[in-house]
Amino acid sequence: MLDFLAASNVSLDGYTLRNDARRFELYEKSRALTLGLGKAVAYALDIGVDRTWQRVQYLADLTRRELSSIPGIIVHDIGSEKCGIVTFSVAGSDSMLIKNKLVEQGINVSFGGAQATPIYMEKHQLQGIVRASVHYYNNEEEILKMCDVLKMIIKEV
Repeated sequence: MLDFLAASNVSLDGYTLRNDARRFELYEKSRALTLGLGKAVAYALDIGVDRTWQRVQYLADLTRRELSSIPGIIVHDIGSEKCGIVTFSVAGSDSMLIKNKLVEQGINVSFGGAQATPIYMEKHQLQGIVRASVHYYNNEEEILKMCDVLKMIIKEV
């Protein structure tokens, strides 16, 4: 996007792009959003980034263990260091349907379509996956509730 800082010599016939990184700055930016970002960074630093990371790791590991214990659920997370996004599918079920049924029960999850990770999805013959994202403010009861709701959904589909 071009704006006031990105180009000079603006006329009806053309413009000249800056040759430095300021070409990517936005002149008209939201001061409120910039201030909000500053408050969010201060908040994260106050809590402690390492402390937050440890909590996210704990909750995500718990989520993966609990999901893996449910027959028919496949956890798709790979790699030696995993984040707070836990991806899974239910064997033989449409992941969008599973996502929608969880949302209907007040469980906030999202859907990841095949276009997001085409190599992995094609390799595992998936059209999509369910994404449960934990953060430091989540708790164990919420994870167990999601798993209980999933058990009921699996019985229905």
